[in-house]
Amino acid sequence: MLRPLLLCLALLLTACGQDGGREPFVDSRTPPGLAPRFYPPEGWTWGLVQAGAYPAQRYGVSSPSTGPTAHILVLPGYGESAEAWFETAGDLNRRGYTVWVLEGAGQGGSGRFGPARDVGHIPSLEPDLLGVKAMLRAVIPEDGRPVVVLGGRTGGLVALLAARRGLHGDGVIASAPWRPRAAAPYDQAAASIGLGWLRDFNEPGWSRETPYRTGPAGGDPYRAGTQQAWAIANPDLRMGGPSLGARRIMAQAYDEALGALPALPGTVLLIGAPPALSEACGKAKACVARPPPVGSRGPYAHLEGDSPREVWLALVDDFVAERRRDRLAAQGLLPAHGQ
Repeated sequence: MLRPLLLCLALLLTACGQDGGREPFVDSRTPPGLAPRFYPPEGWTWGLVQAGAYPAQRYGVSSPSTGPTAHILVLPGYGESAEAWFETAGDLNRRGYTVWVLEGAGQGGSGRFGPARDVGHIPSLEPDLLGVKAMLRAVIPEDGRPVVVLGGRTGGLVALLAARRGLHGDGVIASAPWRPRAAAPYDQAAASIGLGWLRDFNEPGWSRETPYRTGPAGGDPYRAGTQQAWAIANPDLRMGGPSLGARRIMAQAYDEALGALPALPGTVLLIGAPPALSEACGKAKACVARPPPVGSRGPYAHLEGDSPREVWLALVDDFVAERRRDRLAAQGLLPAHGQ
C-alpha cells in the first residue's frame, strides 16, 4: 500500500512544476540593507568542482592581504550556503588564513540531484567525499602550508568520514556534528522505488517567514538571519528540509563517523559534539573534544553572538596554529608541539 501512495505523490509533485533548475549557481546578489561585515571578503572568488557525472559543487575562496600561513577548508552544515560564512571567512583571513568554502552536494549554489531545488537531496555521501578529495588533491595548492578541514553540523560528519579515507589534510575540526532524527519507515521504501528525492511530509519547504534551522535561536540576530537574507535575494540558494534519501544517508553518516572516530588518522578537534561522539573521541590517539562555548544558543557557532563566537574562533585559530607548528617541527624549524 505504501509504494503506490509514494508513487502517486511523486506524480502529483512533478505535475505541480517542482523543477527549480538543477544547474549550479555560481554567483550571488548582495541583499539590500545587509551590513558590510556580511559582504563577501575582499578578493572572494567562486569556482566549481565536479566528480564524474555528479552535479558540480560550488566553492569560494578568499586570502589574507599578506602571505597566508595555512589553508582552511570549510564544509557548511545542511541548508547553509557559502554566503553564511562570509563574515567568518573574513575573520579567518585577518588571522592569516586562506579560506575555502565547499558547499554540500545538492545544496546551496551546488548543482541538484532532484527536481525540487529547495530539497537537499543526495543519492549517497560519495559526491560529498569526492568533492573534499577534489579540493584537497586538485584545487587547494600544495604550497607547504598546513590544510585544516573545518566541518559544521553535517559538514562535520563529511569531514570525519573523509578523514577515514585519508582526506584529512593536517587536521579536522568538527563543530557541533549532528545526527538527523531517526529515518522514518517509509524512507527505505521511497529509496527502493527511486523516490528518495521526495521530502518528508513533516519537513517544511523554504519559507520567507520561517528559515530552515540555519541560525541560533538567540545571540546576534543579524548573524542568525544572514542565510535567510541571502536566500531571499537569491532564490537559487533557498533550502528547506532534506529529502527522505538524504536524511537516511546523513543519519547513517553519523553512525559511521561514531564507529570510525577512535581509529581515525590525523588530528581531530570536536567542538560541541554529542556525548557519544565525545566519548569515542576519548578513545582516539589524537582527538580532543571541547564543549560548546559558554553562552551558545545553538549549534551554529559562526552565527552566534560576539562572546561565544570569539571563543569558538579562538579554538579554531589555536588548532590551526598548532598544525602550522607541527609542519615547522617536521621540517626541523621548531620543537614538536608539546615539547
